[in-house]
Amino acid sequence: MEKATEATRSATEFRQDLAGRLVNRVQLTTDGHKMYLSAAEDAFHGSVDFAQLVKIYGADSEGEKRYSPAVCLGCERTAVVGRPDPSTSAASTRPCE
Repeated sequence: MEKATEATRSATEFRQDLAGRLVNRVQLTTDGHKMYLSAAEDAFHGSVDFAQLVKIYGADSEGEKRYSPAVCLGCERTAVVGRPDPSTSAASTRPCE
């Protein structure tokens, strides 16, 4: 449990530092890690458009290959705070397929 607490503390410190550097309201998109829920609220106090994007992975339709990564089958976007624009919600440069 100590590792989870440290990870949450680190995420909160990062978000607070980021929030302190921003002047305008921003849209924030993260993956589905639960620690980001409290970190975003602690840092931005609701003054953010915050979404989580969770990628759904599965086996390649051509069958498993040695050392090949799972295939992204789709994404689930969830608005957490504010009004995030789903068309611009992205948590990485690897697209959902």
